[in-house]
Amino acid sequence: MQSKLILMLSVILGSLALGYGARKLGLLPAGLSARITRFAMVWLQPLLLALLIWRLEAPGWRTALLPIMAGIIIIAMWPIGGAVARLMGLKRPPAGSVVASCMFSNMGLTYGAFVCYILLGEQGAALGMIWCLAFLPVFYTLGFVMARRYGREAEQSIGETIRETLREPESRNPLLGFAVGGLLYALGPQRPEVGAQIVDVLVPLSTGVYLFAIGLSLRLTSVVTYWRECAAIGAVKFVVTPALGLSLAWLVGYWAMQDHALLQVTFIQSATPTAIMGVVLAQLFDLDEQLTNAAWLTSNVAAVALAPLILRIAAGL
Repeated sequence: MQSKLILMLSVILGSLALGYGARKLGLLPAGLSARITRFAMVWLQPLLLALLIWRLEAPGWRTALLPIMAGIIIIAMWPIGGAVARLMGLKRPPAGSVVASCMFSNMGLTYGAFVCYILLGEQGAALGMIWCLAFLPVFYTLGFVMARRYGREAEQSIGETIRETLREPESRNPLLGFAVGGLLYALGPQRPEVGAQIVDVLVPLSTGVYLFAIGLSLRLTSVVTYWRECAAIGAVKFVVTPALGLSLAWLVGYWAMQDHALLQVTFIQSATPTAIMGVVLAQLFDLDEQLTNAAWLTSNVAAVALAPLILRIAAGL
């Protein structure tokens, strides 16, 4: 466990620090961040997803519940985030930023799925990415409805945005990776042994590339202004959503299973920080972008600090 913790913290903290340092020292511009992220999404993530799904071990009907549970948690966070905003006396659009930050979590390879990989290896990464299947459909439907409720209506309709998602390689290629992996799994050919070695390289590499790009664009100044909102959002992300996730896991029988992998993945993915896509919603619908950025930054930094504890709790479940 100690070596796993060292690997996780080295990849997360090291990549963020390298990206942040490269920008502060003037070695790389912040504008390069989007291009690096796009490269990882277009080329690294699809191959990794295909290999992970291809090797998935004995997925049953309970595995299919993972994205459903993820969707339920995202949906439940709308009224919870709205209640938090009302208690703090926030009006539109800052209230929308709080709701967006509560709803959408960093469940992919930049945190949640990576922690699952650290604990459970390939199987954990695959289950973690299956959990993520709910993210995009809910984001492009309910997320847009919510953002319109608190901000302005975007010029682009939901249908147009979904069609663009299927056209653009950074969103289309990961979906193709899922599809190819599922097809290979269904057809039954055994994955070559070299696949395991490729996965062991691609998981930390993909995580490192994403976090390096995030480090390039990291801004620390907005945190002081919105510290109250950030503290409230942090309580939701690291107390409320894990409690909800574990309750759902009990309802569907994960606690009673002999293999607790699904329970452990549910806990890890329920204790994830705010997703960068919350910032995207703030940009599209004129929410409070600085508040959303501060919430993303503080919750992700807190998640790094809490990662060893989250990993140990998950291992003990």
